[in-house]
Amino acid sequence: MSTKLAVQEKPLNTQEMLCPCCGGPVARKANECRCGARFVGEPLDESPIKVQRLGPAMTSITLLALVIAGSVIVTKWFALASVFVIWSAARAVRLAKQDSDWYGGYKTSLATLSLTLAGSLAMATYGVAHIPKALENYRIRQIAATQASMHHIAGLLEDFRVNVNHGAYPSPQQFKVIMGGSLPTDYWDSSIKYQPDFDRVADKDLGITMLSNTSFELRSAGPDGIVDTDDDIIMRDGIFFTNAELKKKKVVQPLR
Repeated sequence: MSTKLAVQEKPLNTQEMLCPCCGGPVARKANECRCGARFVGEPLDESPIKVQRLGPAMTSITLLALVIAGSVIVTKWFALASVFVIWSAARAVRLAKQDSDWYGGYKTSLATLSLTLAGSLAMATYGVAHIPKALENYRIRQIAATQASMHHIAGLLEDFRVNVNHGAYPSPQQFKVIMGGSLPTDYWDSSIKYQPDFDRVADKDLGITMLSNTSFELRSAGPDGIVDTDDDIIMRDGIFFTNAELKKKKVVQPLR
């Protein structure tokens, strides 16, 4: 057995350590070994080195940045994903508080959590305050869609009056033919009702009085689906009226 191995097998006392170069025993306080190797620092103890993990904290920050970017670039509804940011930041805070040696970023995670909670509260307050306005805008879009459909029908009726029926609007039977056999529907999938208005026209040569469709009415039952209520959408000769206005002016009889 070599001398070097024999030296390694020799038990060491607490004041000695093995030389990392030759493997021989050397006093811990010595500056160099007999083999000439010099020591540049204190030997490491056997306790494990702990490196703080910043993954949970950085994950919460990354999620917050993604939510903010998505809300600004894509849609404001992306802000609902802030619930994941809150969960991630709360988890990072809990881990850093329970074991600060292994998990770092406590202050960063706490700031991320506080910022996200404050932003979520502000967004929730803003959303609740604008619910009535959002509902009103939705109602306006419904009405606008129905009015657009009525404008299209009115254009077809006017074309028929000018080019086909010699100045008179079509009868209800002719109207169905114009619309392809089925009545058009409003936003709520209810049929838009059509009613021509008859005027008596005297013919001096023939000595008779004829009826002529010189005006028309289009009516949608509105959101409630019931005709002759306040939410009816009514077009009279290309002009929109409310049901109350028509009743006041007594322009036409209500549709049944």
